[in-house]
Amino acid sequence: MKQRSVLTAQLRKAWRACIEIDYHARRINSERSLQAAYWSQLNDLLSKSRRIFIEPAITISTGGEKKVYYPDLVVTNTRDVIGVVELKYLPRVKPKFEKDMNTLAAIARNRKRVMLKNDRYRGSKTTGEAYMLSDKIIFAWGGIHGYDKANYQDKNTPPLSKGYRILKDCFLEMHAETVMDEEPSIYYKKG
Repeated sequence: MKQRSVLTAQLRKAWRACIEIDYHARRINSERSLQAAYWSQLNDLLSKSRRIFIEPAITISTGGEKKVYYPDLVVTNTRDVIGVVELKYLPRVKPKFEKDMNTLAAIARNRKRVMLKNDRYRGSKTTGEAYMLSDKIIFAWGGIHGYDKANYQDKNTPPLSKGYRILKDCFLEMHAETVMDEEPSIYYKKG
């Protein structure tokens, strides 16, 4: 995955730290705390020119119709959205990802009609920054989920992005597969 290789490496490094530090210390007990822990780990790795928004409203306007999506995290540089991340916390069951994948695909499919506005900030230099989606964007899915023997997801199964052609070559998945009385198995796939 050549697209955003630095950001991709940072996403992976933050995921590993989130699991090895925060999850192991039992600091993560919900999807909200996963968002916070991952935000913190990723924020420490990003340069000052990057921003991370948690659950920003992304509105897509098509044919007079508006649809709003709330991805878990969005990473921007000074002008563009460069990363969109969906997270899932299901440590006792197999991963559920269909809704997240549909959200990522919808945003990718409509990238020319999407804009993220930072209009809730009030302070000095209030500009209401607006961010367009970069042509070189990374879409990512990260899940802490259980091991399902019947539907085992491992490095050899197709990526979650299979069937979502719009995500080809710009998708990263990050797993922390949990098993009783063992450390989670951390692995990644590209799509």
